[in-house]
Amino acid sequence: MRLFGPARRPYDAINLATPDGQRYADCAASVQAVLEDILLDIARALQRETGLSDLCLGGGVALNGVANRRLLTEAGFARVFVPPAPGDAGSALGAALFADRIQFGNRDRAVPDHPFWGPAVDEADLMRIAREDNLPAEKLSIPDLIATTVDDLCAGHIVGWMDGRMELGPRALGHRSILAAPHAIAIRDRLNRDIKYREEFRPFAPVVTAEAAERYFDLPPNGERLARFMSGVFPVRPAWREQLAAVTHVDGTARVQVLERGMCPRLHDLLEAYGRRTGVPVLLNTSFNLAGEPIVSRAVEGYSTFRRCGMDVMVAGTTRVTKRRLEHQEEASWQRDMAESATT
Repeated sequence: MRLFGPARRPYDAINLATPDGQRYADCAASVQAVLEDILLDIARALQRETGLSDLCLGGGVALNGVANRRLLTEAGFARVFVPPAPGDAGSALGAALFADRIQFGNRDRAVPDHPFWGPAVDEADLMRIAREDNLPAEKLSIPDLIATTVDDLCAGHIVGWMDGRMELGPRALGHRSILAAPHAIAIRDRLNRDIKYREEFRPFAPVVTAEAAERYFDLPPNGERLARFMSGVFPVRPAWREQLAAVTHVDGTARVQVLERGMCPRLHDLLEAYGRRTGVPVLLNTSFNLAGEPIVSRAVEGYSTFRRCGMDVMVAGTTRVTKRRLEHQEEASWQRDMAESATT
């Protein structure tokens, strides 16, 4: 207390114009800098000792995307791997894997390279509950669902998106996500104010197709591997920062997710369709939950979250629910700008 002063209450605003606000920011920046330096010292020593080219990280600290970027670019390893659940849940899985291989002597087996190991969403529950509440609900074909969701996103609507099995780990990676257009700061502010109920300074993450990632984000060699599970923070290319304002942090970076179609086909199709409409196959992707609550798993949990916040649309599988008859607004100025820049 004598060194750092009293702790900040979690939901108090940080005003850098005040002494306390500046102190909070300075403490956070200093802790981050010391953490990065210590991790780099450990990783460099490990690389010198082993001569290995790959570094695998575990523990909650492996969720620090800024530090992970520095480990990839400065520690001497060619590749850095972070699993989607590197904290306590991942440690439990690692212990089981160690016992299977070392104690019981079982051979390695191929494991799918995705995080979707949780319960599958039951979209029939969403249809039933929505109809009980007399909300507009419809079951669509996949092409119609993609097209309608693009319409929603281009109209500025915020979409709760549930698809298939739930992600393992703390990051929403396309199966339990809240999706929005990434262009306007107003979208970011609305998400913080009306849905996530969290501090204004906390950034939102973008998801981009693997085919287009390098155009918008400055990824180092093998950076796409860290970005697969949203485990690295990388610069947004300066030419796109204004047009990706809702997902660009104040320092010009973003905790980007680079999505291959094989990992999450439906979201990849949505990104491509959104890209064809706007010229930018990027969306804002944040976890489907409210502040202080876990990420939703079942459709009924998603529906409860949907009803308790400012979300406009909810999708579970191919079932779409709205709170009211949404009118798709006139094409926004950012959308026209995107389309024009895509043709020049």
